[in-house]
Amino acid sequence: MESVKKKIEENSEQFRNLSAHLQEAREEERKMIAREIHDELGQALTTMQLQLTLLREEVLSDAIAATNRIDVIKKQIGDTIQSVKRIITKLRPGLLDDLGLSAAIEWQANEFQRHTGIVCELHIYSNEKHINAEISTAIFRIFQEILTNVTRHSNATRVSINLKQAEDSIELQVDDNGRGITEEELNDPKSFGIIGMKERAQYWNGSIDIIGKPRNGTTIIARFPIISEASK
Repeated sequence: MESVKKKIEENSEQFRNLSAHLQEAREEERKMIAREIHDELGQALTTMQLQLTLLREEVLSDAIAATNRIDVIKKQIGDTIQSVKRIITKLRPGLLDDLGLSAAIEWQANEFQRHTGIVCELHIYSNEKHINAEISTAIFRIFQEILTNVTRHSNATRVSINLKQAEDSIELQVDDNGRGITEEELNDPKSFGIIGMKERAQYWNGSIDIIGKPRNGTTIIARFPIISEASK
């Protein structure tokens, strides 16, 4: 009875810690997006406002200068549009809605490799039929968390990503060649990334298996039952 009570208390503390962590993460994300909007979009719009003021003067006195000014403004508008798209993509990649989970995972793997230099090997065996949008989102967010952990903790130089679909389930397996996660890290009540992945999977009756091999990397397998849009 005492051990059950202790386990309940540990779980309660874990959930409290996770809730606090998620709230802090949301606030940090809001700050980051607000900073990008202020620094990039705010500066771009201020510059364009100045360019338009100069253009008004040039239209009346120097047609060639005015034409060149228009070209500059057009480029600045194009750059601003790209900044808006990039910020929106950070919130939720459009590929996930438009082309599905496989395309979103491929895009994220390419972005990860480009920014970190860690080589990604991608193997996709999924036609994504009958998978509802919420489960696709859950798998994608778990994948993002896995890549975040690889960057922060693994010291890996290579990541292998496998997405495969069976008749009644879909599985994402990610292997890295890093130092390998330890038992202490797996059981740490402040390992919020791991806790969050497990909670996300459990919500959809899925599972997360994490296997650490000292100096031989970590394997993470996320399995989800397939729930069709029609059966929601």
